[in-house]
Amino acid sequence: MKLGLALSGGGFRATVYHLGVLARLAREGRLEDAAYLSTVSGGSLCVGLVYALNGFRWPSSQAYLENIVPRARQHLLHDDLTGGLLRRLLRRPWSILGSKADDLSALMSQHWGVSITLRDLPAHPRWMINATCYETGKNWRFERFRMGDYVFGYSNDTNVPLSDALAASAGFPGLIGPLVLDATRHSWFRYRQPARGEPEAGADEQDAEGKTEPVTPAFERVHLWDGGVYDNHGLEAVHDFQSGWRQGVDFLIVSDGSGKPTTEKYRLGGVFLRIITGVMMDQIRSLRARAIMERIRNHGDQGVILTIGNSCAEVVQAAGRQADLVALCQGCLSAADATRAALFPTTIRRLTDAEFELLFRHGHEVADYTLHSRYPDQFGHLAYS
Repeated sequence: MKLGLALSGGGFRATVYHLGVLARLAREGRLEDAAYLSTVSGGSLCVGLVYALNGFRWPSSQAYLENIVPRARQHLLHDDLTGGLLRRLLRRPWSILGSKADDLSALMSQHWGVSITLRDLPAHPRWMINATCYETGKNWRFERFRMGDYVFGYSNDTNVPLSDALAASAGFPGLIGPLVLDATRHSWFRYRQPARGEPEAGADEQDAEGKTEPVTPAFERVHLWDGGVYDNHGLEAVHDFQSGWRQGVDFLIVSDGSGKPTTEKYRLGGVFLRIITGVMMDQIRSLRARAIMERIRNHGDQGVILTIGNSCAEVVQAAGRQADLVALCQGCLSAADATRAALFPTTIRRLTDAEFELLFRHGHEVADYTLHSRYPDQFGHLAYS
């Protein structure tokens, strides 16, 4: 079974939640089945850290559990990216109004060892790092062999630091800001014939020959923001509204660590931010999630959405497995703890041991009871331990 993994944004909340989801898959030997990774923001940080801790190769399930998880935990308990950004700002106070994406990239290189370029990544699984291009308003993807979007164009010149791609994917407007890419340093092309759905949706390295034409971009520089501004689940890379999962994906796992929407008292100065980051982005996420569920319910596509904040009882009852409530939910986090995980702030600061444990365990448990209750013949029940 070829797995497609879409790991959402949400800062370190999402990063640790996804680490727990991956641990649940690893306990059943399923990391080896990963064929596609599509990541946004906190999801990109998660996979970037996993790669850095495993010599920039996708880990085996055993290596992940025995080596990667404990080391990733130590990094997230001790490496304070927010503090690092503030210290750099204090050394250069004149940069307070500028982007901090370059600083975030440098911190990941320094503390996490993210030291390679995109072109040095392995071909398998195919990893798509999602950002948002300010100039085109489209989903910009960084990959091993290609970067760009279908309006601006694409480049196979991927001698770009992986840490830059991660910083762009996580560079939330107003907090970190855009990564600025000098387009004049790369050659660009477009695809002559659209693939199904989005023009480049099905394209890979082998598809490019004879199907592209050179193009001069309309802008010399592009500003690349948090991928969550466009698609916080990273679904556009692995899902087509008409045909479902992209070719090569048998089972789609959407790990949604983006958190629950919150209520907020009216503040005149916060109206714009509330509309953009609250109402509009949450509605986009909801519509995309509904499209995934529609494929699963009405077209037979196999997959799950692992939503942070979902308690065991909620998931099992929704799956029509009320008789298994006790067996599956005994020992799981309470509904209150699940909500606490979902309401954890979007941050990249150092975590406490208790915070890490809550988010990691919740990710493991949501993956376990969602996969088993929906697909009991394919996924066992592996209680958190």
